[in-house]
Amino acid sequence: MADYNTQYRDSVFRSYFNEPTRLLSLCNAVLDTQYIDPNKLNINTLNGIFFDKQKNDISCTIDDHFLVLIEHQSTVNENMPFRCLSYITELLNNMIKDKNRLYYKRLIKFPSPKFFVLYNGDEKEPLQRTMRLSDAFDNDSTSLELVVNAFNINYGLPQPLLQKCPYLFDYATLVGRVKEGIRAGLSRREAITRTVTFCIEHGIMGNYLVEHSEEVFNMLTLEWNMDDALQARFDEGFDEGHNLAMDSVARNMLRSGMTFDKIQELTQLSFERIQDLKNTLVK
Repeated sequence: MADYNTQYRDSVFRSYFNEPTRLLSLCNAVLDTQYIDPNKLNINTLNGIFFDKQKNDISCTIDDHFLVLIEHQSTVNENMPFRCLSYITELLNNMIKDKNRLYYKRLIKFPSPKFFVLYNGDEKEPLQRTMRLSDAFDNDSTSLELVVNAFNINYGLPQPLLQKCPYLFDYATLVGRVKEGIRAGLSRREAITRTVTFCIEHGIMGNYLVEHSEEVFNMLTLEWNMDDALQARFDEGFDEGHNLAMDSVARNMLRSGMTFDKIQELTQLSFERIQDLKNTLVK
């Protein structure tokens, strides 16, 4: 079994699709291609930290023909084309090992970049729409453009991608059933626990959940807690907001019965701070 401890600060989406067979199926769905050999795929996702989102979710090259960037969103972000621009710039730079080649007369060739967003938040969004970098400019600009195709993959919608990629359908089912449980009045912990159990019993997400159920529970808990805490970050300013967000996440984890060691690992808060937060809960 792989060591997933370092991925507790990751997302379930990124963890699940960070595997060649599943990712190739997803790429075939969004590109409308029929690649069958996972060895043709090279994962080159940028590194970063989960909360600050200083990395892209998934990127890969396929047979040196395509450079695919896939972003997952639970909230609508109209700045995604600009974010993709920063990601693709770094990825293309990484492909040029010898930077002196930039000054050669011969043209440097790259795989064709393709940009996709997969959305499963609670705001009403169409099944598919196009986002353009040029929308951010005051005046018309044909000199710089980047196009992102966004798909709504919420559970229960007639989204063709969910039929074309069974792995994506399974992921949408996992998230959708957690949401249904919360809407039905279950606590977040209970909704996640019941959903993971249901998916394992029904073969949803295959052996991934069987082998990594604890990691998935922690990642889902962290993701939902982060979503709750994000507003504090923007309302209070970056540094103060970040601290408030981590405090909020830690409180939710304490309520769910998570150990101090695990909370420290996920939030990077000190033992003393976590103890102070626990004391505020029992008052």
